[in-house]
Amino acid sequence: MEILEKVEGVISRTLPAMADKGWLARVAGPAKSKVTDESINVINQPAIELMNRGGKRWRPVMMVLCCELSGGSVEEALSLAPVVEFPHNGSLIVDDIEDKSDLRRGEPAVHKLFGEDLSINTGNLLYFLPTFLIDESDFNDELKLRLYRYYNVNLRRLHLGQGLDIQWHNNHEFYPSVEEYMQMCRFKTGSLARLAAQIGFAVGGTDPNTCLSLGDVFEDAGVAFQIIDDVKNLTTGIPGKNRGDDIVEGKKSLPVILHAMADPDSIPELACYFEKAAGLGAGDGIESIEKAISLLDSSGSIERAQGRAFEMIRGAKSIIERSFQASTALDAVIEMFDGFLPDDMK
Repeated sequence: MEILEKVEGVISRTLPAMADKGWLARVAGPAKSKVTDESINVINQPAIELMNRGGKRWRPVMMVLCCELSGGSVEEALSLAPVVEFPHNGSLIVDDIEDKSDLRRGEPAVHKLFGEDLSINTGNLLYFLPTFLIDESDFNDELKLRLYRYYNVNLRRLHLGQGLDIQWHNNHEFYPSVEEYMQMCRFKTGSLARLAAQIGFAVGGTDPNTCLSLGDVFEDAGVAFQIIDDVKNLTTGIPGKNRGDDIVEGKKSLPVILHAMADPDSIPELACYFEKAAGLGAGDGIESIEKAISLLDSSGSIERAQGRAFEMIRGAKSIIERSFQASTALDAVIEMFDGFLPDDMK
């Protein structure tokens, strides 16, 4: 896809493999004393390592398509691609440390390579770094302010969602309601999908109220994508991660919550498998992981969670189809949604 190639180009220019004083001045303003290029590149290295491993990049691609849907300039939207991609990768770095994960995208998590202290700092830097692209854009002050508001509120939502997730996976006895889980997902995972849509539509000239309502549609889609990932973690496995590592982390995903509701008498047994898997890790704890997955499968909770995700995607897709006239951009958005659906539901 041509848009994806352009997104990769903007990302590499915004976070170059070798930064220099010119890059530092763009990002942080003038420095009164000299900082060596080597020192700056040490700071950036964990982020560059993770970025170079690839990723779906569907958030910035979706942002550009939303701008195109509303009649805006694709190039203007492309210039902001890192604004939605960098915080996602920053959250992955920090999340892997919090979850004590060993792998990310098929290779050692970056804190295993660079240490927790530098990785935390670089992960946090990725939350703030791309905002300089808004600063140096040619957008008028009113639009810049809107973009900052969208950015700030969605980053706050992201961290509130992560906080809820951490609370729940640290307590093997507690199971949130489906409603609580869905709101956690809207905060943690849906926030960046919401941000991508809001920025894309705003740059394209969409009014603020419509940006908010369409942002909610894409937030729901982001939640659905997360549920599908959670289901894959318990079934086929996610490329680059260990099958069932959500069990090791104690993650209260939707399949787990639906199972607890359907078969509450089995909660102590499930909690036991979670605790054993957490203590032994993904390798030595494989027996407990597989027993937990079999127990979840016995109540049909994995299949029901997947079905709910598919219905959410179909609902979001239907709203988008009704909201815009036929175009190549609309076709591309629908194709992205359909990529998460089985053939008989497209």
